[in-house]
Amino acid sequence: MKQEKIGKFIAQCRKEKNLTQAQLAEQLGVTNKSISRWENGKTMMDLSLYEPLCKILDIQVSELLYAKRLTTEEKTRQGEQSALQILATKKQLETLNIFTQILVVVGIIITITFTNKYAHKPVDQIIIFSIGAFVWGFALVLRALIMKAINKLDQDIE
Repeated sequence: MKQEKIGKFIAQCRKEKNLTQAQLAEQLGVTNKSISRWENGKTMMDLSLYEPLCKILDIQVSELLYAKRLTTEEKTRQGEQSALQILATKKQLETLNIFTQILVVVGIIITITFTNKYAHKPVDQIIIFSIGAFVWGFALVLRALIMKAINKLDQDIE
């Protein structure tokens, strides 16, 4: 399993740095039992620990994920693939962003048109208005999250 392979690689890199599990754990702010579980392939670390671990072990995140030292050529190829994946992800997010704009419009149409046309009782007006407001409100929140993700990708590219 990949997790076991990554664990063995972590152990190998740790030993190359002459670190004990306890020393590595202290630097990462985790228990030495956590390090043991990672190295035995029983669990994977939290995503937030990948970068600090790689810095301590003097490896790249891609090397950690591939569980091996990469040649300069492999690093270049992985960098190009990562850049292409970032661009593809950005394109997908931009497409999704268009969908959220459509959802906002649909929500507004539901809110205004349906409330005026189909809601004859105050309860019906409240229900239809609430549904429309939920749709466009949800779309606005989703759009904000997508824009945040697109901006993050743009910063990562720069």
